[in-house]
Formats: sequence, structure tokens, C-alpha cells
Amino acid sequence: MRAIWVALLLAAAAGCATGTGHRQEGGWLPSIRPLQDDTERMLGFYERVLKMKGEDLVREYETIKQAYDKEPGELNRLQLATLLSLPAAGFRDESAALNLLQPFARDKRYQNSALRPLALLMHTYLTELRREEEALQLQMSRLKDEQRRADALQQKLEALLDMEMKMIEHEQSVPTRKK
Repeated sequence: MRAIWVALLLAAAAGCATGTGHRQEGGWLPSIRPLQDDTERMLGFYERVLKMKGEDLVREYETIKQAYDKEPGELNRLQLATLLSLPAAGFRDESAALNLLQPFARDKRYQNSALRPLALLMHTYLTELRREEEALQLQMSRLKDEQRRADALQQKLEALLDMEMKMIEHEQSVPTRKK
């Protein structure tokens, strides 16, 4: 019984010390925050890794990769896909991220997953980004082809102008015949 009172006193003191809790007639009662679900954990993870740079980000990637290799659960899968899709990451690999997200879109085992909406959002975003990058590469290729054609036409025009100038110089240097 004494252990219970000590635990209650410690909990109440912790609530007062941190400023969390609420006032009730008898004093302060600590607030108990419910455990985060996977969606909240995932959003918190994303917010945290967005702030990371350099070695910290690489360490986080290695940690999550090892966790996924040991336990390829939904949360580890989505966290690894998130890291692989970060724009500034040196280990960025959109194809690998899409492969990790694919089961959420196609596998019936993931149909009732709380993380499925986030995974589908990421999958859609990465798929659209890939399409846009491919379209941009195609446009860049076409632009290079057009630039080569323009350069070739410019060279031909310069050659024609050079020939015309030579013909004019030649005509001017040939003495005119008197009749």
C-alpha cells in the first residue's frame, strides 16, 4: 500500500514539476498523455528527420535500415521509404522508396493499416515526381536536339555568307571589260 502512495506522490510531483496536469479540488493531478499511434509517430519522425543534416541523417538512415532489415514492419518500412525520398539526402533513392511503398498500394495485408493513407500519399507523390522528372528529361533531350539543329543551321548560314562575301570580293577584284 505504501508503494502505491509513493507512486501516486511521484506522479503528482512529476505533473507539478513539469507544469503538466490539471488543478482539481484536492490539488494537482498529472495529465496522462495517450500513447502515440503509428501515424503520429510517423509524422513526428518526418518532422525530426527534416531537421537533420549530414552525419546525423546518415546515422538515422543506417539505424532505420538495420531496424527494417531485422523487422520489416509497416512503421519501419514507411520510415525507411521516407528517408530514401528526402531531397537533400546523399542516399536518396526514389526507386527503392517506391518499392518499399508498393505493398501499401497493392497488397491486401496492408489494406487496413493505419499507415496506409500516408504511404499512399508518399507513393502518389513519388510516382508523380518521377513522371515529371522523366518529362523534364525528355524536354531537355528535345531542347538539346533543337540546339544542335540550330547550331548546324547557323554554321550553314555562316558558310553561305562567307561564300557570298568571297563572290562579291571576286567580282570587285575582276577588272571590268570595256566594250
